[in-house]
Amino acid sequence: MVAPDTEIAIVGSGPAGIVVALELARRGRSVVLVESGRSSADATVQALGDATIVDPVRHVAMNLATRRQLGGASNIWGGRCVPYDPVDFMDRPWIPSSSWPIGFDEVSRYHRRAGEWFRTGSPVFDSHQLDEMHQKTIVPGLPDGDVLTSTLERWSLPTNFAKEYARDLQATPGLRVLPGLTCVEVLVDRSGRRVTGLRCRRSDGEETVINASRYLIACGGLESTRLLLASDSIVSGGLGNQSGLLGRFYMGHASGKIAEVVFTTPPRDTAYAYSRTRDGVYVRQRFSFTSEASCRERLPNIVGWLVNPELAKPEHGSGILSFAYLALSSPVLGPRFVAEGIRRAVIGSGPRRVWPHVWNMLRDFPATAMFVPTFAYRRFLVRRKVPGFFVPSRENRYPLQYHAEHLPNRDSRVWLGEERDALGMRRLVIDLRFSPQDVAGVVRAHELWDRHLRRHACGHIEYSTADVPEAISAQLQDGYHQAGTTRMSVDPAQGVVTPDLRVHGIDNLYVLSGSVLVTSGQANTTFIVVALAVRLADHLAESAA
Repeated sequence: MVAPDTEIAIVGSGPAGIVVALELARRGRSVVLVESGRSSADATVQALGDATIVDPVRHVAMNLATRRQLGGASNIWGGRCVPYDPVDFMDRPWIPSSSWPIGFDEVSRYHRRAGEWFRTGSPVFDSHQLDEMHQKTIVPGLPDGDVLTSTLERWSLPTNFAKEYARDLQATPGLRVLPGLTCVEVLVDRSGRRVTGLRCRRSDGEETVINASRYLIACGGLESTRLLLASDSIVSGGLGNQSGLLGRFYMGHASGKIAEVVFTTPPRDTAYAYSRTRDGVYVRQRFSFTSEASCRERLPNIVGWLVNPELAKPEHGSGILSFAYLALSSPVLGPRFVAEGIRRAVIGSGPRRVWPHVWNMLRDFPATAMFVPTFAYRRFLVRRKVPGFFVPSRENRYPLQYHAEHLPNRDSRVWLGEERDALGMRRLVIDLRFSPQDVAGVVRAHELWDRHLRRHACGHIEYSTADVPEAISAQLQDGYHQAGTTRMSVDPAQGVVTPDLRVHGIDNLYVLSGSVLVTSGQANTTFIVVALAVRLADHLAESAA
């Protein structure tokens, strides 16, 4: 028997891997953290994660959605922290394959510690619980009922975990970080029930095996799934695939804009922008639903928030929005401001128009001239950066961005193709699918939001298209929030990992990524994955190998 190099070997240095590594090392455990990339982005290393996408309209390219680099996807993440809701864990018979093996209370007790890693302050996600927020709902006179406008998003301070925790990663006793090393196979013994090592390669082909007592795969939703699928030399079909569900139930979110909210309340009283809590954290209010209304109306979990008009359309007449468009659409300056995926979503795909936007800036020069240095300071020169900006609408009319749960679908899946990357690993084939039920849920949510606004004489919703379902269907695309492909379950026949995130049938292998989630909820995956990371660190620290 080979003596282990370490107690715990972790693959992947995104937020999940960094949190577990530091949590365990600080408790005296020896940890090795393996990362394919290094401190800077490298196109050659990034290309190892390329995949064949069945429908490129539905799924973004992997180089926009993932990052092989120390810090993982936190290098390209905007910092939005949102927890899963109680309704996500409820029994919802109208959503097939949505039953969780753990409850909301089991996850929410780790929210505070997850928030400490994100520097988001106290884990309060309801404006009614914050005394400093004098306006509890988005507009005055609009009470919470079945529809809520008091739920909050919070923004992280360390959007880049590698930079924020660089000193800890270097100086914590018992922790070794191995960059530039790609895990290409999880090795198991002849019984297939115990991992014996991680087979890793460097870019020059040099190979090494890392031995540990326990192993954790935390290299993102799809890459974690890919590694399990590729580790099939002993266990046919991949590790944890007794159920045949490894790679299935691939989920993201349904997101887009199909309407504007027109308020009849005083424009100056609309909570259209970010607020700050007493501890300096940026928060934003949203449209959502109570759990009871969501269940009664058979809705997906869905939220909506107010956004700026499309930057690319100079018809908005705003010099500030035009300045932002010209800066972000610049091929030289744009990539310096935000991640490429966010930049493309904001500027759109049409031809770049310059002079109409210049004209807007000239006509609106005083406001534009005041905005530029103020925003630059708040965005780039302070430690807690403002997440973005909003321009108030004189007409009190705002586009409504919806963000909805992508319902579980067994036929939405990934598998290994025949093409191989530069290190010899088979690349993924991605077939992300949505269903008519995804579309119907978004339609119904907007109807209920409109009814709530009209009932309280606060406004209404105006649709931007005559064929609403078709418009929603055309907007269905994701790839950023990779969930579901190693789903957790009590029964090995119903999933890939146990409620403790151990791979079914294997004694010492765990998975920690969005892939373990049973449903996608309205939230992005980052906050819940770090909450699960803290939970898993507790389990690993307290249990024997």
